[in-house]
Amino acid sequence: MKAQLLSSTINWIEFPGFPGLYYNVLDVDKNDDSVELLMKFEPGVRCIPHRHIGPVKTLVLEGEHLIYKVDDPNELVDSRPAGTFTTHNGDESHIEAGGDQGAVILLSMTSINGDIWETYDEDLRVDRISSTNDFERGLRKQALAEQM
Repeated sequence: MKAQLLSSTINWIEFPGFPGLYYNVLDVDKNDDSVELLMKFEPGVRCIPHRHIGPVKTLVLEGEHLIYKVDDPNELVDSRPAGTFTTHNGDESHIEAGGDQGAVILLSMTSINGDIWETYDEDLRVDRISSTNDFERGLRKQALAEQM
């Protein structure tokens, strides 16, 4: 039997407006105020500048996960190869990206008052706040896609 990468077996949903950036919501637990999410970055693809509001645990499953400064997107803050596990208490703004082979990461995020992260516009003003309700909608969207 030929070995398969995890990323080839997941039903990925593309983030609207971000070609090469995908997600798969694993779980939303409102009682525990948590969201478990897989993200896939094609090589060199970056996500929008954002801030995780509450505590986050990250495990790099495949590739290399890159972290850039939000106010200087050319300044690399951290490079995390597969197998790297990190935690932070939230309130950390950054831009995430995939390395030369892309990246697949597992995010375990805790909400604060139901909010998970906020994204910024080009002037680094808060553009949108994503809540556990948004991730529940993501779960429903995945379920519909799997039925097709």
